[in-house]
Amino acid sequence: MKVIYSLFKKDFLLIKKYLLTIIIFIVVAPIFISYRTPVFQNNGNILYGILVLMMTFMVYHSVSMEEMKQKGEIYLRITPMSIKKVIIAKYVVVTFSFIVTTILFLILSKVSMTHIGKVDIKNVLLISVLIEIFFGIYIPMTFKFGYVKLQIISTGIMFISPFVIPLIVKHLGNGMSLIANIQNSSIWMVAGLSLLIICASISLGTMASNKIIENKEY
Repeated sequence: MKVIYSLFKKDFLLIKKYLLTIIIFIVVAPIFISYRTPVFQNNGNILYGILVLMMTFMVYHSVSMEEMKQKGEIYLRITPMSIKKVIIAKYVVVTFSFIVTTILFLILSKVSMTHIGKVDIKNVLLISVLIEIFFGIYIPMTFKFGYVKLQIISTGIMFISPFVIPLIVKHLGNGMSLIANIQNSSIWMVAGLSLLIICASISLGTMASNKIIENKEY
């Protein structure tokens, strides 16, 4: 646990010059958007989902860029520490970023003068699941392709997503019904199911990343 904490601390020390900017953005962005877009004043779920995905990705992106500049991945690979702990520390960074963003957003939503819409706790849990599933795929891909190549892939996905997402939504009627049923379930059931999916996603992502790093040549 001490090793994971040290790796977690190392990642945030790498991006310490960006931390103040990131925190300011978390606070200012939802207030500004809510003032400019009144629809978010009644329901903050969509704004929250967008913000938390942006911030977790921004933190992970910043850490990856700094490691790439300083050849950090190679140094970590040759140090006598478990590769799994290095990978788990990445998920801890993502989860911590998610928690901090969520706490700040919830605090802002309680302040009436911000005009930020309320967020349902079940939606927080569902979005946390989506975040961990996303990074359960994205982190192994980072180790597989390298961050520069993955940026090109990500750009391609972002370009085609406006055309693909409507088609996916059109053919996912049953999936939407499932989400609605989950949201109508008890908070304890949603929390338990979310925790199960998150643990599975992190475990699979860690195993995939570990295998990729072990077979990778530097």
